[in-house]
Amino acid sequence: MQYKHKLLYIGESLNASIPKIKEAVTNHDDEAIKALAKRQEECGAHMLDLNAAVSGQNEVEDLAWMVELVQSVTDLPLVLDSSSPEAIQTALKVYKGATPIISSITGEWGEGHDDLLSLAVENDCGLVAMCMDKEGISNSAEKRLRVAESLYEKTTTAGLKPENLYIDPLVMTISADTVAGVAFLNLMRMMDKNLPDARKFCGASNVSYGMPLRKLINHTFIPMIVALGMDAFLVNVRDQGLMAIFKACAALIGQDEWSMQYITAFREGKLDVKK
Repeated sequence: MQYKHKLLYIGESLNASIPKIKEAVTNHDDEAIKALAKRQEECGAHMLDLNAAVSGQNEVEDLAWMVELVQSVTDLPLVLDSSSPEAIQTALKVYKGATPIISSITGEWGEGHDDLLSLAVENDCGLVAMCMDKEGISNSAEKRLRVAESLYEKTTTAGLKPENLYIDPLVMTISADTVAGVAFLNLMRMMDKNLPDARKFCGASNVSYGMPLRKLINHTFIPMIVALGMDAFLVNVRDQGLMAIFKACAALIGQDEWSMQYITAFREGKLDVKK
């Protein structure tokens, strides 16, 4: 196993599917958005995910507002999380700083997917591609791999750099399917062999939905998928126990020279896994 890409921690909390963020977007609560952006940066996020999709609201205007607001308090690059090409295009016009990621397209290749791919190519930015097609999300690792291979072929043929493609194998909850975890781990092994150039992206906490002690499952799952080559993690970076686990993982896979970041975090009291 070769770890080609640095582990990437993406703060998931600025998402309008969360009731408090939905309220903040609806009311254009500048201070609430800015405070949460800063807090996620302080907790160690490398990027911040922004989603401004609220029913009845103008997502095109709201996502651009959110981008400008967040970038007024942090230089962290952003994940622009929208299925609307118009909202993404408008957000990119006001975006500044390091390369963003657009999220996302699927193997179903629905309306707007060509436009999102074109925007990613034209702006030389990242693009998340999810392993689902018109039949939905398969519980078969082999079928999801075929979707991943198809997405890789389609996007790179269109001019997207392989290193700008973030394939999301789609973490499914073990409370609904007892083999969901096994299928995901098998898919990770297959992707490492068949698609070594593509990055891998996931919302890791989905695995524990509906289970008691979700944090325990999440904290166990993360090192497993790090070991299998997962690159980018959409997570709650305010969970400092989880961030401590990431620091240990980085040291163990050789991404923390002489474990200095781990040792520094220990000295600063940031490795309490109970928090």
